[in-house]
Amino acid sequence: MKFAVLTDTHFVPRGGKLYGLDPAERLAVAVEKINATHRDISFVILSGDLAHWGEQPAYASLASVLAGLHAPAILMMGNHDKRGAFRSEFAGADRDAHGFVQGVHVFDAATIVTLDTLNEETPDHAGILCEARLGFLAEALGTAPADRPLLLFQHHPPFDSGLRYMDTIKLTNGEAEWDIIAGSRKPDYMFMGHLHRPIAGTWHGIPFHIQRALTHQVAFDFETEGHIPGTHESPDYSLVSVAEGNIAIHQCSFLYDGPTFSLHDPKALRSQSSRELAEVTA
Repeated sequence: MKFAVLTDTHFVPRGGKLYGLDPAERLAVAVEKINATHRDISFVILSGDLAHWGEQPAYASLASVLAGLHAPAILMMGNHDKRGAFRSEFAGADRDAHGFVQGVHVFDAATIVTLDTLNEETPDHAGILCEARLGFLAEALGTAPADRPLLLFQHHPPFDSGLRYMDTIKLTNGEAEWDIIAGSRKPDYMFMGHLHRPIAGTWHGIPFHIQRALTHQVAFDFETEGHIPGTHESPDYSLVSVAEGNIAIHQCSFLYDGPTFSLHDPKALRSQSSRELAEVTA
């Protein structure tokens, strides 16, 4: 099984920009690249912060761009989202028994569990898993098929990353989440967004992948406090492959427009600049 991961699309109403960028333009390029390059994927997951201010027109713009995606989309909530406005455009999205945007998707190669960490009652951008959502997680872990990997998706990381401001708005009750996991089953991999940086590691022995944002990025800065330092570093999406219990994650910088060349080409090897390289490999 193969699928793609995008996160933090931060859509605004059609034609608008955010920090000098047009999220719709960026997602349209990603959709075009995914359609052309990965025709064998099963789905695309967008792991939260779909809209920046959570307005219905922003979700309408997102729906318009996603209509061009050949693969199905699994949509999740982040701290910038609003469930009501989201549902008005994506009525068929995952919905659990309590109305949260989360679900369990069982495939032959793996089980995908998505969590809704949006805290609309205290909108300070930190995440939460209330008792109902912790119960959903416990049931999902306890009933998922044991003969295939379980991949857990959530917007907010439950741990500190070293990005000072972002660590103040992580999942507020990460240890409650861990208690559920420790008493049931460890996911084989965790996928998150929120931090707008590509980060990998382990949490309580569980490997995790934090996806880079589609739009503005958070700077590689471990000192700044009191605000979030942002950049226009290039975005990417990830291609995840699951086969025979093995998981591989490839990150694709889809806005790259430079040359593609052979490392065995002597002319390319001797090039003295990117411009010369483009000329000799044209």
